Amino acid sequence: MKTSEQQAIFAIAITVFISYFYYLALSWINSVKKRKTDLMIVLLYLTRKFIGFILLGIIPASLAWIYFDIQPLQGRIIFGNSGYLWAWLILVSILLILLNLLNARSPDLRLTYPEMRLQQWNIGSLIIAAGGWILYLTGYEYLFRGILLFNCITAFGIWPAITINLALYSSLHLIKGLKEAIAAIPFGLLLCYITIKSNSILPAILIHSVQAISAEISCIYRNKEMRFSFINNLL
Repeated sequence: MKTSEQQAIFAIAITVFISYFYYLALSWINSVKKRKTDLMIVLLYLTRKFIGFILLGIIPASLAWIYFDIQPLQGRIIFGNSGYLWAWLILVSILLILLNLLNARSPDLRLTYPEMRLQQWNIGSLIIAAGGWILYLTGYEYLFRGILLFNCITAFGIWPAITINLALYSSLHLIKGLKEAIAAIPFGLLLCYITIKSNSILPAILIHSVQAISAEISCIYRNKEMRFSFINNLL
């Protein structure tokens, strides 16, 4: 039987190593030199999200199960005590959407989002973008707010666990620049809070997905080189 400290150290180590390999995978994908047709842009986007889901979700969950007998549901993919939080989560979601509409005025943000650099957007491409984010963030939140946060809380207590979580979470955002890494700290704190209060990662997946998807749509709306076209076919 492994101690709680051993499980926490495993959670920290797997988060660090998996994040590093995910960074290498992103670097490789972004280095693809093929002509960026719309189809290629979509395929590269989906490749990034599927690899993220596998590296950040499936592999850590499998290793935790094999070596430490941490069952998948121990990662808190449950409703937990989140029922009473849903009204509050809806309010937070609305605020995030409004904040993203304001932030999307920044040219720097529009250089990063949307991740699929399509000029024409319709229902199909929006569904692909949203689905990719939800898949990726399910694995992401399972690792950071599931395996990492809960195991560190058991071993070290709430505030040391949150500090470790925010340090690693912010570091992973450095690939998108210092501003995003700094902005990840208060947002990560919010995600840790709602995860602890609900004893579930489902609210964190919801909030994170709303934030990411609304940022994509807001940046499309603010980008003069992109436009919505809901009449055309999928791509």
